[in-house]
Amino acid sequence: MTGSDFPIPILRYRNAGISLAKRNGEHSLVRGVDLDVFPNEIVALVGESGSGKTLTALSVLGLLPKGASFRADIAMVNGKDITRLNNRGWRDLRGSEVGIVFQEPLSSLNPVLTIGDQIGEVLLYKKGLARKVREDRAAELLDLMGIPTSRSVLGEYPHQLSGGMRQRVMLAIAMAGEPRLLIADEPTTALDNAIQHQVLELLVETAARTRIGLLFITHDLSVVAQIADRVAVMKDGSLVESAPVGAVFAQPQHAYTRRLVSLAPRVPAVVKHGPPLAAHLERVEQNRPTKDVPLLEVRDLVKRYMPTGGRLTRASGSVALDGVSARIWPGKTLGLVGQSGSGKSSLARVITGLIAPDAGSVRFEGEDIFSNAGREATRRGRDVQMIFQDPFSSLNPRMKIADVVTEPMVAHRLLAGKSVEDAAVELLQTVGLPAGFARRYPHELSGGQRQRVGIARSLGVRPKLLVCDEPVSALDVSVQAEILALFKTLQPLFGLTYLFIAHGLDSIYSVSHHVAVMQSGKIVEYGLRDEVFGDPQHPYTRSLLAAMLDSDPKSSRFRSHRRAV
Repeated sequence: MTGSDFPIPILRYRNAGISLAKRNGEHSLVRGVDLDVFPNEIVALVGESGSGKTLTALSVLGLLPKGASFRADIAMVNGKDITRLNNRGWRDLRGSEVGIVFQEPLSSLNPVLTIGDQIGEVLLYKKGLARKVREDRAAELLDLMGIPTSRSVLGEYPHQLSGGMRQRVMLAIAMAGEPRLLIADEPTTALDNAIQHQVLELLVETAARTRIGLLFITHDLSVVAQIADRVAVMKDGSLVESAPVGAVFAQPQHAYTRRLVSLAPRVPAVVKHGPPLAAHLERVEQNRPTKDVPLLEVRDLVKRYMPTGGRLTRASGSVALDGVSARIWPGKTLGLVGQSGSGKSSLARVITGLIAPDAGSVRFEGEDIFSNAGREATRRGRDVQMIFQDPFSSLNPRMKIADVVTEPMVAHRLLAGKSVEDAAVELLQTVGLPAGFARRYPHELSGGQRQRVGIARSLGVRPKLLVCDEPVSALDVSVQAEILALFKTLQPLFGLTYLFIAHGLDSIYSVSHHVAVMQSGKIVEYGLRDEVFGDPQHPYTRSLLAAMLDSDPKSSRFRSHRRAV
Protein backbone atom coordinates (compact mmCIF):
# COMPACT_ATOMS: atom_id res chain seq x y z
CA MET A 1 0.00 0.00 0.00
CA THR A 2 1.32 3.44 -0.90
CA GLY A 3 0.42 6.99 -0.03
CA SER A 4 -2.23 7.25 -2.74
CA ASP A 5 -4.45 4.92 -0.67
CA PHE A 6 -4.62 7.57 2.08
CA PRO A 7 -6.75 10.71 1.69
CA ILE A 8 -4.80 12.86 4.17
CA PRO A 9 -1.11 13.64 3.63
CA ILE A 10 1.35 13.99 6.49
CA LEU A 11 2.92 16.94 4.68
CA ARG A 12 1.05 19.30 2.40
CA TYR A 13 2.51 22.49 0.91
CA ARG A 14 0.64 24.77 -1.46
CA ASN A 15 2.36 27.79 -3.01
CA ALA A 16 5.13 27.66 -0.42
CA GLY A 17 7.95 30.17 -0.64
CA ILE A 18 11.08 31.21 1.22
CA SER A 19 12.70 34.64 0.99
CA LEU A 20 15.73 36.32 2.50
CA ALA A 21 15.62 39.87 3.84
CA LYS A 22 18.24 42.20 2.35
CA ARG A 23 18.87 45.94 2.50
CA ASN A 24 17.31 46.48 -0.90
CA GLY A 25 14.28 44.29 -0.15
CA GLU A 26 13.46 40.59 -0.07
CA HIS A 27 15.28 38.08 -2.23
CA SER A 28 13.20 35.04 -3.25
CA LEU A 29 14.96 31.71 -2.63
CA VAL A 30 12.05 29.27 -3.08
CA ARG A 31 8.73 30.02 -4.74
CA GLY A 32 5.43 28.34 -5.63
CA VAL A 33 6.17 24.89 -4.21
CA ASP A 34 3.29 22.38 -4.09
CA LEU A 35 4.29 19.19 -2.29
CA ASP A 36 2.52 16.23 -0.65
CA VAL A 37 3.92 13.30 1.32
CA PHE A 38 1.49 10.57 2.39
CA PRO A 39 1.92 7.85 5.04
CA ASN A 40 3.89 4.83 3.78
CA GLU A 41 5.11 6.83 0.80
CA ILE A 42 8.63 7.78 -0.32
CA VAL A 43 8.89 11.09 -2.14
CA ALA A 44 12.24 12.06 -3.64
CA LEU A 45 13.00 15.79 -3.72
CA VAL A 46 15.57 16.12 -6.49
CA GLY A 47 17.75 18.99 -7.63
CA GLU A 48 21.29 20.27 -7.88
CA SER A 49 23.08 22.52 -5.39
CA GLY A 50 21.23 25.81 -4.98
CA SER A 51 17.92 24.44 -6.27
CA GLY A 52 16.20 25.05 -2.93
CA LYS A 53 15.51 21.44 -1.99
CA THR A 54 17.27 21.53 1.39
CA LEU A 55 15.74 24.90 2.30
CA THR A 56 12.31 23.48 1.47
CA ALA A 57 12.94 20.51 3.76
CA LEU A 58 14.31 22.65 6.60
CA SER A 59 11.20 24.83 6.46
CA VAL A 60 9.17 21.79 7.56
CA LEU A 61 11.14 21.82 10.83
CA GLY A 62 11.29 25.60 11.24
CA LEU A 63 15.08 25.51 10.85
CA LEU A 64 15.57 28.15 8.18
CA PRO A 65 18.69 30.33 8.42
CA LYS A 66 18.58 33.70 10.17
CA GLY A 67 16.87 36.36 8.08
CA ALA A 68 14.87 33.85 6.02
CA SER A 69 11.08 33.90 6.11
CA PHE A 70 8.52 31.27 5.10
CA ARG A 71 5.09 31.78 3.62
CA ALA A 72 2.49 29.46 2.09
CA ASP A 73 -1.19 29.29 1.21
CA ILE A 74 -1.21 25.88 2.92
CA ALA A 75 1.55 24.41 5.10
CA MET A 76 0.22 21.46 7.07
CA VAL A 77 2.35 18.89 8.92
CA ASN A 78 0.38 16.03 10.47
CA GLY A 79 -2.70 18.23 10.58
CA LYS A 80 -0.96 21.27 12.10
CA ASP A 81 -0.63 24.63 10.37
CA ILE A 82 3.10 25.29 10.80
CA THR A 83 2.74 28.94 9.78
CA ARG A 84 1.04 29.52 13.15
CA LEU A 85 3.53 27.68 15.39
CA ASN A 86 5.36 29.50 18.17
CA ASN A 87 8.73 28.37 19.59
CA ARG A 88 7.05 25.85 21.90
CA GLY A 89 5.05 24.45 19.01
CA TRP A 90 8.19 23.98 16.91
CA ARG A 91 9.96 22.19 19.77
CA ASP A 92 7.02 19.83 20.13
CA LEU A 93 6.96 19.16 16.39
CA ARG A 94 10.67 18.39 15.98
CA GLY A 95 11.48 14.80 16.80
CA SER A 96 7.93 13.86 17.82
CA GLU A 97 6.23 14.41 14.47
CA VAL A 98 9.11 15.12 12.08
CA GLY A 99 12.55 13.51 12.27
CA ILE A 100 15.58 14.29 10.13
CA VAL A 101 18.74 12.47 9.04
CA PHE A 102 21.55 14.63 7.66
CA GLN A 103 24.24 13.89 5.08
CA GLU A 104 27.23 13.91 7.43
CA PRO A 105 26.48 12.18 10.75
CA LEU A 106 29.89 12.95 12.25
CA SER A 107 29.15 16.69 12.20
CA SER A 108 25.56 16.11 13.37
CA LEU A 109 26.34 13.90 16.37
CA ASN A 110 27.72 15.33 19.62
CA PRO A 111 31.38 14.23 19.86
CA VAL A 112 31.48 14.37 23.69
CA LEU A 113 28.34 12.31 24.37
CA THR A 114 28.04 8.54 24.06
CA ILE A 115 25.65 7.05 21.55
CA GLY A 116 23.41 5.90 24.40
CA ASP A 117 23.23 9.40 25.88
CA GLN A 118 22.32 10.95 22.52
CA ILE A 119 19.48 8.52 21.86
CA GLY A 120 18.49 8.81 25.53
CA GLU A 121 18.10 12.59 25.25
CA VAL A 122 15.34 12.18 22.67
CA LEU A 123 13.64 9.46 24.71
CA LEU A 124 13.74 11.64 27.83
CA TYR A 125 12.46 14.88 26.31
CA LYS A 126 10.02 13.41 23.81
CA LYS A 127 8.80 10.34 25.69
CA GLY A 128 9.63 11.07 29.35
CA LEU A 129 11.08 7.59 29.88
CA ALA A 130 12.99 6.57 33.01
CA ARG A 131 16.74 5.92 32.75
CA LYS A 132 16.61 2.10 32.64
CA VAL A 133 13.71 2.15 30.18
CA ARG A 134 15.62 4.65 28.02
CA GLU A 135 18.65 2.35 27.92
CA ASP A 136 16.54 -0.66 26.94
CA ARG A 137 14.69 1.32 24.27
CA ALA A 138 17.95 2.75 22.87
CA ALA A 139 19.36 -0.77 22.55
CA GLU A 140 16.13 -1.89 20.87
CA LEU A 141 16.34 0.99 18.38
CA LEU A 142 19.93 0.13 17.49
CA ASP A 143 18.89 -3.51 17.01
CA LEU A 144 16.18 -2.35 14.61
CA MET A 145 18.80 -0.34 12.73
CA GLY A 146 20.91 -3.43 12.17
CA ILE A 147 23.54 -2.87 14.88
CA PRO A 148 23.78 -6.29 16.57
CA THR A 149 26.20 -5.31 19.36
CA SER A 150 23.84 -2.57 20.47
CA ARG A 151 24.65 -2.70 24.19
CA SER A 152 28.36 -2.11 23.62
CA VAL A 153 27.69 0.61 21.02
CA LEU A 154 25.63 2.55 23.57
CA GLY A 155 28.83 3.30 25.48
CA GLU A 156 30.86 4.36 22.45
CA TYR A 157 31.44 7.81 20.95
CA PRO A 158 30.71 8.87 17.33
CA HIS A 159 34.37 8.89 16.26
CA GLN A 160 34.68 5.22 17.26
CA LEU A 161 32.11 4.13 14.66
CA SER A 162 32.34 3.75 10.88
CA GLY A 163 30.45 6.08 8.54
CA GLY A 164 27.74 3.50 7.90
CA MET A 165 27.34 2.81 11.62
CA ARG A 166 27.07 6.53 12.40
CA GLN A 167 24.33 6.89 9.80
CA ARG A 168 22.44 4.01 11.43
CA VAL A 169 22.78 5.78 14.78
CA MET A 170 21.42 9.00 13.23
CA LEU A 171 18.40 7.07 11.98
CA ALA A 172 17.87 5.55 15.44
CA ILE A 173 17.90 9.05 16.97
CA ALA A 174 15.51 10.35 14.31
CA MET A 175 13.08 7.47 14.95
CA ALA A 176 13.33 7.60 18.76
CA GLY A 177 10.51 10.16 18.97
CA GLU A 178 8.30 8.00 16.70
CA PRO A 179 7.73 10.71 14.05
CA ARG A 180 5.11 10.48 11.31
CA LEU A 181 7.42 12.09 8.74
CA LEU A 182 11.13 11.43 8.21
CA ILE A 183 13.32 13.78 6.18
CA ALA A 184 16.55 12.24 4.84
CA ASP A 185 18.90 14.91 3.43
CA GLU A 186 21.48 13.26 1.13
CA PRO A 187 22.05 10.47 3.71
CA THR A 188 24.14 8.20 1.46
CA THR A 189 26.17 10.65 -0.64
CA ALA A 190 29.47 10.07 1.20
CA LEU A 191 29.16 6.26 1.43
CA ASP A 192 30.59 3.54 -0.81
CA ASN A 193 28.24 1.42 -2.91
CA ALA A 194 27.92 -1.44 -0.43
CA ILE A 195 27.27 0.77 2.63
CA GLN A 196 24.96 3.00 0.58
CA HIS A 197 22.89 -0.05 -0.36
CA GLN A 198 22.65 -1.12 3.29
CA VAL A 199 21.56 2.34 4.49
CA LEU A 200 18.97 2.67 1.70
CA GLU A 201 17.60 -0.77 2.52
CA LEU A 202 17.36 0.25 6.18
CA LEU A 203 15.54 3.50 5.36
CA VAL A 204 13.05 1.74 3.09
CA GLU A 205 12.48 -1.03 5.63
CA THR A 206 12.01 1.47 8.49
CA ALA A 207 9.52 3.52 6.47
CA ALA A 208 7.54 0.40 5.53
CA ARG A 209 7.54 -1.06 9.05
CA THR A 210 6.41 2.16 10.75
CA ARG A 211 4.24 3.38 7.83
CA ILE A 212 5.75 6.85 8.02
CA GLY A 213 6.17 9.24 5.13
CA LEU A 214 9.74 9.63 3.86
CA LEU A 215 10.95 12.79 2.13
CA PHE A 216 14.27 11.82 0.55
CA ILE A 217 16.49 14.67 -0.68
CA THR A 218 19.13 13.80 -3.26
CA HIS A 219 20.82 14.70 -6.54
CA ASP A 220 21.44 11.01 -7.36
CA LEU A 221 18.88 9.77 -9.89
CA SER A 222 19.94 6.13 -9.47
CA VAL A 223 18.85 6.27 -5.81
CA VAL A 224 15.59 7.93 -6.83
CA ALA A 225 14.87 5.20 -9.39
CA GLN A 226 15.39 2.48 -6.81
CA ILE A 227 13.42 3.73 -3.78
CA ALA A 228 10.96 6.52 -4.66
CA ASP A 229 7.22 6.32 -5.27
CA ARG A 230 7.00 9.88 -6.52
CA VAL A 231 9.56 12.46 -7.62
CA ALA A 232 9.54 16.25 -7.21
CA VAL A 233 12.22 18.05 -9.25
CA MET A 234 13.47 21.49 -8.19
CA LYS A 235 15.50 24.01 -10.18
CA ASP A 236 16.44 27.57 -9.20
CA GLY A 237 13.98 27.60 -6.30
CA SER A 238 10.97 26.33 -8.24
CA LEU A 239 9.31 22.93 -8.53
CA VAL A 240 9.52 22.16 -12.25
CA GLU A 241 8.09 18.63 -12.30
CA SER A 242 6.24 16.27 -9.98
CA ALA A 243 5.08 12.80 -11.01
CA PRO A 244 5.28 9.07 -10.17
CA VAL A 245 8.81 7.72 -10.48
CA GLY A 246 8.07 5.57 -13.52
CA ALA A 247 6.67 8.51 -15.46
CA VAL A 248 9.60 10.76 -14.60
CA PHE A 249 12.12 8.28 -15.98
CA ALA A 250 10.05 7.08 -18.94
CA GLN A 251 8.61 10.42 -20.10
CA PRO A 252 10.15 13.41 -18.30
CA GLN A 253 8.25 16.57 -19.21
CA HIS A 254 10.61 19.40 -18.30
CA ALA A 255 13.87 19.99 -20.17
CA TYR A 256 15.82 20.07 -16.90
CA THR A 257 14.37 16.72 -15.80
CA ARG A 258 15.21 15.22 -19.19
CA ARG A 259 18.81 16.39 -18.77
CA LEU A 260 19.08 14.88 -15.29
CA VAL A 261 17.63 11.56 -16.45
CA SER A 262 20.02 11.46 -19.43
CA LEU A 263 22.99 11.88 -17.07
CA ALA A 264 21.83 9.31 -14.52
CA PRO A 265 24.35 6.47 -14.05
CA ARG A 266 23.61 3.06 -15.51
CA VAL A 267 25.09 -0.24 -14.40
CA PRO A 268 27.66 -1.18 -17.10
CA ALA A 269 26.74 -4.12 -19.32
CA VAL A 270 29.92 -5.92 -18.28
CA VAL A 271 28.62 -5.99 -14.68
CA LYS A 272 25.17 -7.22 -15.70
CA HIS A 273 26.41 -9.98 -18.01
CA GLY A 274 29.54 -11.07 -16.19
CA PRO A 275 32.54 -13.13 -17.33
CA PRO A 276 31.34 -14.25 -20.80
CA LEU A 277 30.98 -10.64 -21.98
CA ALA A 278 34.10 -9.48 -20.15
CA ALA A 279 36.16 -12.16 -21.88
CA HIS A 280 35.14 -11.01 -25.36
CA LEU A 281 35.34 -7.25 -25.10
CA GLU A 282 37.93 -5.78 -27.45
CA ARG A 283 38.73 -2.97 -25.02
CA VAL A 284 40.12 -5.49 -22.53
CA GLU A 285 43.03 -6.09 -24.88
CA GLN A 286 43.23 -2.43 -25.84
CA ASN A 287 43.80 -1.53 -22.21
CA ARG A 288 46.90 -3.69 -21.91
CA PRO A 289 50.00 -1.62 -21.04
CA THR A 290 51.86 -0.39 -24.12
CA LYS A 291 55.13 0.11 -22.23
CA ASP A 292 57.03 -2.38 -20.13
CA VAL A 293 58.09 0.13 -17.46
CA PRO A 294 55.33 1.60 -15.28
CA LEU A 295 55.36 5.34 -14.64
CA LEU A 296 54.73 4.66 -10.95
CA GLU A 297 55.22 1.50 -8.94
CA VAL A 298 54.59 1.05 -5.23
CA ARG A 299 55.86 -2.06 -3.47
CA ASP A 300 54.90 -3.40 -0.06
CA LEU A 301 53.96 0.01 1.36
CA VAL A 302 53.26 0.16 5.09
CA LYS A 303 52.05 3.27 6.90
CA ARG A 304 51.00 3.47 10.55
CA TYR A 305 49.48 6.41 12.38
CA MET A 306 50.40 6.58 16.05
CA PRO A 307 47.98 7.82 18.73
CA THR A 308 48.95 11.24 20.11
CA GLY A 309 50.55 11.10 23.52
CA GLY A 310 50.05 7.37 23.88
CA ARG A 311 52.48 4.78 25.18
CA LEU A 312 51.70 2.20 22.53
CA THR A 313 54.55 0.56 20.65
CA ARG A 314 55.20 1.28 16.98
CA ALA A 315 53.75 -2.05 15.92
CA SER A 316 50.44 -1.32 17.64
CA GLY A 317 49.59 1.90 15.78
CA SER A 318 46.66 2.24 13.43
CA VAL A 319 47.66 0.64 10.12
CA ALA A 320 46.57 2.76 7.15
CA LEU A 321 48.59 0.88 4.51
CA ASP A 322 49.36 -2.80 4.98
CA GLY A 323 51.71 -4.13 2.30
CA VAL A 324 50.24 -2.21 -0.65
CA SER A 325 51.66 -2.89 -4.13
CA ALA A 326 50.40 -1.45 -7.42
CA ARG A 327 51.52 -0.09 -10.80
CA ILE A 328 50.32 2.77 -12.97
CA TRP A 329 51.27 2.72 -16.65
CA PRO A 330 52.09 5.84 -18.72
CA GLY A 331 49.03 7.44 -20.30
CA LYS A 332 46.63 5.19 -18.37
CA THR A 333 44.27 5.65 -15.43
CA LEU A 334 44.30 3.51 -12.31
CA GLY A 335 40.97 3.78 -10.53
CA LEU A 336 41.33 3.27 -6.78
CA VAL A 337 38.08 2.45 -5.01
CA GLY A 338 37.24 1.72 -1.38
CA GLN A 339 35.23 3.01 1.54
CA SER A 340 36.30 5.75 3.96
CA GLY A 341 39.22 4.58 6.09
CA SER A 342 40.37 1.96 3.57
CA GLY A 343 43.70 3.73 3.01
CA LYS A 344 43.06 5.41 -0.35
CA SER A 345 44.01 8.93 0.74
CA SER A 346 47.01 7.68 2.72
CA LEU A 347 48.31 6.01 -0.43
CA ALA A 348 47.82 9.27 -2.35
CA ARG A 349 49.72 11.23 0.30
CA VAL A 350 52.64 8.80 0.17
CA ILE A 351 52.78 8.92 -3.64
CA THR A 352 52.82 12.74 -3.63
CA GLY A 353 55.49 12.78 -0.92
CA LEU A 354 53.32 14.50 1.69
CA ILE A 355 54.06 11.67 4.11
CA ALA A 356 56.77 9.00 4.16
CA PRO A 357 55.97 5.28 4.41
CA ASP A 358 57.19 3.20 7.34
CA ALA A 359 58.22 0.45 4.93
CA GLY A 360 58.19 -0.28 1.22
CA SER A 361 59.16 1.77 -1.82
CA VAL A 362 57.66 4.20 -4.32
CA ARG A 363 59.35 4.25 -7.73
CA PHE A 364 58.63 7.01 -10.24
CA GLU A 365 60.05 6.27 -13.70
CA GLY A 366 62.16 3.57 -12.09
CA GLU A 367 63.70 5.73 -9.32
CA ASP A 368 62.86 5.52 -5.62
CA ILE A 369 61.38 8.92 -4.75
CA PHE A 370 62.47 8.66 -1.12
CA SER A 371 66.11 7.71 -1.79
CA ASN A 372 67.20 11.30 -2.49
CA ALA A 373 64.60 13.38 -0.72
CA GLY A 374 65.75 16.89 -1.70
CA ARG A 375 66.30 16.32 -5.41
CA GLU A 376 63.24 14.12 -5.81
CA ALA A 377 60.96 16.50 -3.89
CA THR A 378 61.78 19.33 -6.33
CA ARG A 379 61.25 17.08 -9.34
CA ARG A 380 58.11 15.51 -7.94
CA GLY A 381 56.61 18.96 -7.38
CA ARG A 382 56.41 19.25 -11.16
CA ASP A 383 55.91 15.66 -12.25
CA VAL A 384 53.22 14.73 -9.71
CA GLN A 385 50.31 17.05 -9.02
CA MET A 386 47.24 16.54 -6.84
CA ILE A 387 43.59 17.48 -7.35
CA PHE A 388 41.49 17.54 -4.20
CA GLN A 389 37.88 16.69 -3.38
CA ASP A 390 36.90 20.16 -2.19
CA PRO A 391 38.35 22.84 -4.47
CA PHE A 392 37.00 25.65 -2.31
CA SER A 393 39.15 24.70 0.68
CA SER A 394 42.20 23.96 -1.50
CA LEU A 395 42.20 27.36 -3.29
CA ASN A 396 43.47 30.50 -1.55
CA PRO A 397 40.37 32.71 -1.07
CA ARG A 398 42.47 35.91 -1.08
CA MET A 399 44.08 35.29 -4.46
CA LYS A 400 42.59 36.05 -7.85
CA ILE A 401 42.11 33.05 -10.11
CA ALA A 402 44.98 34.19 -12.36
CA ASP A 403 47.38 34.03 -9.42
CA VAL A 404 45.92 30.76 -8.12
CA VAL A 405 46.36 29.05 -11.49
CA THR A 406 49.89 30.30 -12.20
CA GLU A 407 51.35 30.02 -8.68
CA PRO A 408 53.04 26.63 -9.38
CA MET A 409 54.38 27.95 -12.71
CA VAL A 410 55.92 30.97 -10.97
CA ALA A 411 57.46 28.74 -8.29
CA HIS A 412 59.09 26.54 -10.96
CA ARG A 413 59.98 29.49 -13.24
CA LEU A 414 57.89 28.21 -16.13
CA LEU A 415 56.16 31.37 -17.36
CA ALA A 416 58.67 31.63 -20.23
CA GLY A 417 58.16 35.33 -20.78
CA LYS A 418 54.37 35.25 -20.55
CA SER A 419 52.50 37.52 -18.18
CA VAL A 420 50.65 35.91 -15.28
CA GLU A 421 47.30 36.81 -16.81
CA ASP A 422 48.17 35.51 -20.29
CA ALA A 423 49.38 32.19 -18.86
CA ALA A 424 46.28 31.94 -16.67
CA VAL A 425 43.91 32.68 -19.56
CA GLU A 426 45.56 29.99 -21.68
CA LEU A 427 45.15 27.40 -18.91
CA LEU A 428 41.60 28.45 -18.08
CA GLN A 429 40.53 28.14 -21.70
CA THR A 430 42.12 24.69 -21.83
CA VAL A 431 39.74 23.52 -19.08
CA GLY A 432 36.70 25.23 -20.61
CA LEU A 433 36.56 28.47 -18.62
CA PRO A 434 36.33 31.96 -20.18
CA ALA A 435 39.23 34.41 -20.00
CA GLY A 436 37.30 36.76 -17.71
CA PHE A 437 37.50 34.25 -14.87
CA ALA A 438 41.17 35.16 -14.40
CA ARG A 439 40.11 38.32 -12.56
CA ARG A 440 37.63 36.60 -10.25
CA TYR A 441 38.06 35.13 -6.76
CA PRO A 442 37.29 31.51 -5.76
CA HIS A 443 34.08 32.43 -3.88
CA GLU A 444 32.63 33.88 -7.10
CA LEU A 445 32.74 30.48 -8.83
CA SER A 446 30.52 27.41 -8.63
CA GLY A 447 31.83 24.07 -7.38
CA GLY A 448 32.38 22.73 -10.88
CA GLN A 449 34.12 25.92 -11.99
CA ARG A 450 36.42 25.79 -8.95
CA GLN A 451 37.31 22.20 -9.76
CA ARG A 452 38.21 23.26 -13.31
CA VAL A 453 40.47 25.92 -11.78
CA GLY A 454 42.14 23.23 -9.67
CA ILE A 455 42.76 21.15 -12.79
CA ALA A 456 44.12 24.18 -14.68
CA ARG A 457 46.48 24.95 -11.80
CA SER A 458 47.88 21.41 -11.90
CA LEU A 459 48.40 21.48 -15.68
CA GLY A 460 50.58 24.60 -15.67
CA VAL A 461 53.74 22.71 -14.66
CA ARG A 462 53.12 19.97 -17.27
CA PRO A 463 52.93 17.05 -14.82
CA LYS A 464 53.20 13.41 -15.80
CA LEU A 465 50.96 12.04 -13.03
CA LEU A 466 47.78 13.57 -11.61
CA VAL A 467 46.59 12.18 -8.29
CA CYS A 468 42.85 12.89 -8.22
CA ASP A 469 41.46 12.40 -4.70
CA GLU A 470 37.64 12.14 -4.94
CA PRO A 471 37.55 15.00 -7.50
CA VAL A 472 33.84 14.69 -8.37
CA SER A 473 32.20 13.28 -5.23
CA ALA A 474 31.16 16.73 -3.93
CA LEU A 475 29.67 17.82 -7.28
CA ASP A 476 26.17 17.59 -8.72
CA VAL A 477 25.48 14.81 -11.21
CA SER A 478 25.54 17.04 -14.30
CA VAL A 479 28.77 18.72 -13.18
CA GLN A 480 30.30 15.31 -12.40
CA ALA A 481 29.68 14.24 -15.99
CA GLU A 482 31.32 17.41 -17.32
CA ILE A 483 34.42 17.06 -15.12
CA LEU A 484 34.83 13.36 -15.96
CA ALA A 485 34.58 14.20 -19.67
CA LEU A 486 37.23 16.90 -19.16
CA PHE A 487 39.62 14.40 -17.54
CA LYS A 488 39.24 12.07 -20.51
CA THR A 489 39.79 14.91 -23.00
CA LEU A 490 42.93 16.18 -21.26
CA GLN A 491 44.61 12.77 -20.88
CA PRO A 492 45.77 12.28 -24.51
CA LEU A 493 46.18 16.04 -25.04
CA PHE A 494 48.79 16.35 -22.27
CA GLY A 495 49.98 12.73 -22.12
CA LEU A 496 48.69 12.44 -18.55
CA THR A 497 48.60 9.46 -16.24
CA TYR A 498 45.92 9.43 -13.53
CA LEU A 499 45.52 7.88 -10.12
CA PHE A 500 41.77 8.40 -9.78
CA ILE A 501 40.43 7.85 -6.25
CA ALA A 502 36.71 7.41 -5.54
CA HIS A 503 34.27 5.56 -3.31
CA GLY A 504 31.67 5.22 -6.08
CA LEU A 505 32.03 2.72 -8.90
CA ASP A 506 30.23 4.82 -11.53
CA SER A 507 33.03 7.37 -11.90
CA ILE A 508 35.71 4.66 -11.57
CA TYR A 509 34.21 2.76 -14.51
CA SER A 510 33.91 5.94 -16.57
CA VAL A 511 37.58 6.96 -16.52
CA SER A 512 39.71 3.94 -15.58
CA HIS A 513 41.83 1.51 -17.58
CA HIS A 514 42.85 -0.48 -14.51
CA VAL A 515 41.13 -0.79 -11.14
CA ALA A 516 42.46 -1.43 -7.64
CA VAL A 517 40.06 -2.17 -4.78
CA MET A 518 41.16 -1.27 -1.24
CA GLN A 519 39.83 -2.61 2.02
CA SER A 520 41.33 -2.14 5.50
CA GLY A 521 44.68 -0.89 4.19
CA LYS A 522 45.14 -3.66 1.62
CA ILE A 523 44.59 -3.86 -2.13
CA VAL A 524 42.31 -6.88 -2.31
CA GLU A 525 41.80 -6.84 -6.09
CA TYR A 526 43.73 -5.37 -9.01
CA GLY A 527 43.31 -5.75 -12.76
CA LEU A 528 41.96 -4.39 -16.02
CA ARG A 529 38.73 -2.47 -15.57
CA ASP A 530 36.44 -4.86 -17.43
CA GLU A 531 38.01 -7.90 -15.78
CA VAL A 532 37.43 -6.46 -12.30
CA PHE A 533 33.89 -5.29 -13.12
CA GLY A 534 32.94 -8.36 -15.15
CA ASP A 535 34.59 -11.17 -13.17
CA PRO A 536 35.44 -9.94 -9.64
CA GLN A 537 37.44 -12.39 -7.54
CA HIS A 538 37.31 -10.91 -4.03
CA PRO A 539 34.11 -10.98 -1.91
CA TYR A 540 34.41 -7.26 -1.11
CA THR A 541 34.61 -6.35 -4.81
CA ARG A 542 31.61 -8.56 -5.51
CA SER A 543 29.66 -6.82 -2.72
CA LEU A 544 30.47 -3.38 -4.17
CA LEU A 545 29.36 -4.41 -7.66
CA ALA A 546 26.21 -6.11 -6.39
CA ALA A 547 25.26 -2.86 -4.65
CA MET A 548 25.54 -0.67 -7.78
CA LEU A 549 22.24 1.10 -8.42
CA ASP A 550 20.70 1.29 -11.88
CA SER A 551 18.68 4.31 -13.03
CA ASP A 552 15.75 2.13 -14.05
CA PRO A 553 12.75 2.03 -11.68
CA LYS A 554 11.79 -1.39 -13.08
CA SER A 555 15.04 -2.89 -11.76
CA SER A 556 14.45 -1.81 -8.15
CA ARG A 557 15.47 -4.38 -5.55
CA PHE A 558 14.06 -2.22 -2.77
CA ARG A 559 10.39 -2.19 -3.74
CA SER A 560 10.01 -5.96 -3.53
CA HIS A 561 11.75 -5.88 -0.15
CA ARG A 562 9.39 -3.10 0.95
CA ARG A 563 6.33 -5.12 -0.08
CA ALA A 564 7.64 -8.06 1.92
CA VAL A 565 7.93 -5.86 5.03
